[in-house]
Amino acid sequence: MSEQKRQEIQALVNSGVKAATAYERPDLATRLSALTVKAAKPDTTIAVLGQFKQGKSSLVNSLVGATVCSVDDDIATAVPTFVRYGETDAAWALVPDDDNPEGRREPIPVDQLETYTTERGLPDAPFEVKGVEVEIPRKLLQNGITFIDTPGVGGLGSAYATAGLGTLSVAEIGIFVSDTSQELTLAELNYLQQANGLCSNLVFVATKIDLYPAWRKVVELNKAHLARAGLEIEIIPVSSYLRDEAMRLSDKKINEESGCAHLVRELRTTYVERRESNVWTNAAKDVLSVCEQLSSKLEAELSVYEDPTRTDALVSELENAKTRSESLRSNLSRWQITLNDGIQELNADIDHDFRQRIRTITQEADNAIEDGDPLTIWEEFEPWLVDIVSQEVVSNYRYLTERSMALSHEVAEHFVDDGGNLLHELNIYTGDHPMSKVQGDLALEMKETTTAAKGMTLLKGSYSGMLMCTMLGSLVAVAPLTPIAVGVGLVMGRKSLKDEKARGLKQRKSEAKVSVRRYCEEVQFQVGKDSRSTCRKVHRQLRDHYTMRAEELNRSTAEALKAATSTVQTSQAERNQKVRNLTAEIGRVADLAKKCELVIQSERKA
Repeated sequence: MSEQKRQEIQALVNSGVKAATAYERPDLATRLSALTVKAAKPDTTIAVLGQFKQGKSSLVNSLVGATVCSVDDDIATAVPTFVRYGETDAAWALVPDDDNPEGRREPIPVDQLETYTTERGLPDAPFEVKGVEVEIPRKLLQNGITFIDTPGVGGLGSAYATAGLGTLSVAEIGIFVSDTSQELTLAELNYLQQANGLCSNLVFVATKIDLYPAWRKVVELNKAHLARAGLEIEIIPVSSYLRDEAMRLSDKKINEESGCAHLVRELRTTYVERRESNVWTNAAKDVLSVCEQLSSKLEAELSVYEDPTRTDALVSELENAKTRSESLRSNLSRWQITLNDGIQELNADIDHDFRQRIRTITQEADNAIEDGDPLTIWEEFEPWLVDIVSQEVVSNYRYLTERSMALSHEVAEHFVDDGGNLLHELNIYTGDHPMSKVQGDLALEMKETTTAAKGMTLLKGSYSGMLMCTMLGSLVAVAPLTPIAVGVGLVMGRKSLKDEKARGLKQRKSEAKVSVRRYCEEVQFQVGKDSRSTCRKVHRQLRDHYTMRAEELNRSTAEALKAATSTVQTSQAERNQKVRNLTAEIGRVADLAKKCELVIQSERKA
């Protein structure tokens, strides 16, 4: 959106505030004043995701022109790093707090970020760190852009990757990073498909083109992979190293060659400006809704002054309208009942959905354990289990988001049917990242039976067989039974060894199943807790949004009714003057509404 268009809408918002204040509607004026702050600097969150060591942190550093994310060949980012605009360099660690569900912020030195963000530094941190916020004075960030450098530890099948997808669900833009050393792996392609379902504004950045001469071929292969998967995602090849050199030398040509200049333009023009445009367009819609409410009072008052004989009929209509608006505030209104019932159903369905997913995973895990020996398969089994559980967590949150939005629209329809006309799509927050909170440990204390232990088992079995035969021979006084006793001892020893192996295998399988269930129960506990918290947030957001609109409608109808009934004791001269004044005021409000409609229509065409 152009600066001229922003100024035009800002002028409309200012006019709306003045009108609401002049007509003694501070509630409407407050709502429009809040829009000014939001629209002047709309926040745009850009989540940077990808596998381990693909160049995510280097990309963020090169884009903002500062070393705010730790980069090292031997260490990896372990917690998300939020990079936003600030007048001066500053940093905070996000620390869990029992008294505050959102946690607290602890100031940390900017030159020691590695201590709080990487695998190597976290053990030395003075407190538990869940994330880091960094503020720096950079032009790119000045318009409200926030970059989130997400962890990629353990590959795309890890809980960290799931946390990254959770971050993406509340981000406006997602940047998927993969270097050009090779084409996309199956894990990366699956990850991209999941990410595309959570964020419609997704960009594929192919990094390290300065290191690999065949990067163009890799990019073409990746385009073919995306096309086969049905993913319409643009691939932008970049070199963070060339970008850094361009910034150091102030060389525009090298900056263009790096690809980062193109990436920044795409982010600004295609995504950030689109979001800004939506925010400003919604501001114009809000001003239009305020004009409609102000007009209702003025038009009611004008109708009575123009035709006093219609007073009774108009008052009756306004009383009915007031009754309808008051019903919107009642806990028994249809939209309230729909919201309350919908949230209860949402809680139950989300919980049942995840329980069913975990049950299926548990059955598959039990079958895999039964078909093999945990001692030999656990190295591959453990990452498989974490991977599939992580995928199901993401799928469950996608389901939660879809159901929440469906509930929002259903409540909105009932609100309209009951008399409301102020609707805006809500941003449903899809919770925290429960996989990052899972404390379950899948490690098993399994050791293969040593040769000495096998020998002892064989010896015990053989000794028992020989002892039995020897005692039997002594009872019947038959000496030749001794050789037989040796044979029987060997057979029984072998059987004992076989039984011991079977017992050990059975015990390992049992321990493995217990470990799987313990892990799945911990995941289910964290996801269930987080889902319930998210549903409560959705409930409060929808309830507060429509309750506020109901209050505004009720006040508007009450003001219109009061204006209509107060015109009875006026002279003809006063009536004529009032008609002229009201006509002029209605014209001014209508003119403001018309300007808002033109802006909305022009943006819709654009």
